[in-house]
Amino acid sequence: KGLALRRHPGLALGFLNPNTMRILLIHPEDELQGGPWAYQPWDRVIDLGTAGAADCAQAGNAFGCPVTNLRNLRGEFREMRRVRELIGLGLDRLNDEFGLDWWELISILVHQELEVAFLMSELAASIGANDEVHVSRPCFQTDILRLSLGSRLLTFNSRNALPKRGARHYWQVFGKFPASQLLEIFWDKTDPGYQFRGRFSRKPKDQRNSVVLLPSAYVNVSRTALAYASVLPDSHFLLVVTRPSGWIQSLPANVSAAWLRQYSSVECRAREREFRDLVSRWNRLRAELQAVPEFNVLAKMGKLDDFPRHFAHGLEVRDAWRNVLDFEPVQAVICADDTNPYTRIPLLLAANIGLPTIACHHGALDGRYMFKRSSADIVLAKGRMEEDYLVRVCSLPAEKVEVGAPGVSARTEPAMEKKSVILFFSEPYEVAGGRPRSFYRDILPPLAEIARSEERELVIKLHPFESVSERSRLVEEVLGPERAQRTRIVGGPLRSELLNQSWFAVTVLSSVATDCALKGIPCFLFAWLEPPSYGYVDQFTRFQVGIRLGSPAEIQSIPAMLNSYRPHREIRENCWVPMEASRLRVLLGLEQEFLESRKAAISR
Repeated sequence: KGLALRRHPGLALGFLNPNTMRILLIHPEDELQGGPWAYQPWDRVIDLGTAGAADCAQAGNAFGCPVTNLRNLRGEFREMRRVRELIGLGLDRLNDEFGLDWWELISILVHQELEVAFLMSELAASIGANDEVHVSRPCFQTDILRLSLGSRLLTFNSRNALPKRGARHYWQVFGKFPASQLLEIFWDKTDPGYQFRGRFSRKPKDQRNSVVLLPSAYVNVSRTALAYASVLPDSHFLLVVTRPSGWIQSLPANVSAAWLRQYSSVECRAREREFRDLVSRWNRLRAELQAVPEFNVLAKMGKLDDFPRHFAHGLEVRDAWRNVLDFEPVQAVICADDTNPYTRIPLLLAANIGLPTIACHHGALDGRYMFKRSSADIVLAKGRMEEDYLVRVCSLPAEKVEVGAPGVSARTEPAMEKKSVILFFSEPYEVAGGRPRSFYRDILPPLAEIARSEERELVIKLHPFESVSERSRLVEEVLGPERAQRTRIVGGPLRSELLNQSWFAVTVLSSVATDCALKGIPCFLFAWLEPPSYGYVDQFTRFQVGIRLGSPAEIQSIPAMLNSYRPHREIRENCWVPMEASRLRVLLGLEQEFLESRKAAISR
């Protein structure tokens, strides 16, 4: 601080008061040192996003104080427990005639805002009465803070610090998404209840056989559902997708597929009356919820205003799923994403009419079970790691969780003389407030150096939500043109050939760590960049599925660590215990049908 004052002797004489602190909050879209705040002295700097360790250290040296972020305010799942309490306040108040609790369905959409409201209240409590607080630009977090601090919260009035909303801004935003995803976003915004698209959709073909319903909105959800269908090749399944990203072109012989929009009910008067009643009850519930500080904050921020719109579209989607259950011979439901309201609805409808229901997760772990109710008969875990997480961390009843992975587990490939690939699984870090450029600065230079010295190839495997062109520009910016040319960027599905060629893999946090573990590929996790809240890295390392790295400096030690690496002997049971076909039939209520069909086949 003394150095900063010597650099800026004309700044804030009040700063000499030992009881006064100058605090800076930096928006995730702003560079830590990319604005006018970089030339002023600060006592406390808080990154509202997540930056890499190198950028944080560099900025801390310039500011004369450490750069922290909101994870420093978190306890061990303390904010998740609070979110569960808050969501629980409105349960069973907005039930419809089919047993659906619309508060339960829609409140999941604001769980992140509730978490932020709780954390910002913790931050406000840590700010002294005389402290001077500045923000790089307005945002949801700082708007919450302004409710507590009022005019004491100051915003930098700079072109670089204000939100950019011109044509160039939107071009940059759109450039980060593939065209197919932009089209999905358009339909999600303009026709979420299929009232337009339903008019032009052909009705699906009648199903000749009883089916197990597989609802899906995303490709990974569809793949997981189809993997369970492969366990029972003699049974019939119906995949119904809500969005194009959930569609699968090549289906197994025992699976048929349809669009949810093909079942839509257009212009239903009864639904309009139901909507008005639901909104009336919602207004009474909202008045009660606003007595709670976190909900009061969300109400003032306008985050509760969209609930009636969600109810309207949700009822349209519900009626489409009702038509699926009415028109198709559905015997049971397997839902591989019961957080998404659109794919949770058929699970609830089926459970309320007594059909067998199974919930599972398309990824390695689902931390949202910490605050959402499980309405399925059984929650399937793929292995001991997921089972332990659901019971120990998320507090699901042990009798409701059963181990049974879809399909067969990946087989460990025989060792090659020299595996040629260093595989980095990238993610759309922006979604959780991460800074991709800053992350890449931590990760890519040491990986590129290992690739050069060990004569291997660095391959960056992108998430489906990442743009190849945008990430390519970022890689060249971080590595320079020469090293970027020697780095391969791969989009599309993960292919087994790429895994088989991998010497080791690295990721901030991804379900692919389990794929690597099952193939005997060491996977290193960048724990310092992990999005907080869910404790995934701790769970991966607890069951030896991933190897924790605590700082960028440890990346250089990976080759030495590999010399002593030995896969854990229980890794397969930790990650993946295949579902027995006979047990899955029992859970889906198909056992008697199977026995009768077998008897008929034998008699023939």
